[in-house]
Amino acid sequence: MATWAEFASGPTEVADGPEPQGGAAGWAPFAPGGRALAEAGERLLALTPHRMAYLATVGADGRPRLHPFMPHVVDGRLWAFVGHRSPKGRDLAARPFAMHTPDAPEDEEFWAGGRARRVDDPELVRRLAAVMEWAKPDHEALWELDLDRAGWTVWLDFGTARHRPRHHRWRALGAVR
Repeated sequence: MATWAEFASGPTEVADGPEPQGGAAGWAPFAPGGRALAEAGERLLALTPHRMAYLATVGADGRPRLHPFMPHVVDGRLWAFVGHRSPKGRDLAARPFAMHTPDAPEDEEFWAGGRARRVDDPELVRRLAAVMEWAKPDHEALWELDLDRAGWTVWLDFGTARHRPRHHRWRALGAVR
C-alpha cells in the first residue's frame, strides 16, 4: 500500500492498444512516472462539483456496491469523509475498494484501488474538514485511502477507425498484477 505521495513518486508503465487490427502493444516504462498519473487524477477529480468520484466496494454478502463520494488529496494523502451509518464505511473497513472518476470532456479517466482506514484523530478531522468544505464531521467519519494500484486512460483518435486507449498504470511493490 502507498499514500498518494508515494504513488506519485513511483515508476509507471504505458501501453497503447489494442490496435484495430487486433494487435496489442506491450507495457513500457512511462518516463514522467507516477507524478503524471497523480496530476491527471487530481485534475479529473477537480472537474466535478465537490470533487465527486465513484467508490466501488463489496458488501459482506459479496455483492458489489457503487457509491458517489468526494475524495480529496491533502498533504500528499487521499482522504474522504463517509457517513457514520453508510454501508460504504462498513465495506471500507473490511475489504479493498476501487474508485473511478466520472467521464471527462477529453475522453480520459482515472481509477485507483487499495485499502482504507478510519482516522479518529480529532485535530486531523478538524483540519481536513476545514479544507473539504462539504465535509460534515458530526455525521461523517474520516478515512484515509491507501493505494496499491492506479491508472489513467486517454482515448486517442476518438470517432475514427483508429480509436484506441492509451493506458498508464502504477502498482505498489508486491501488488498482484
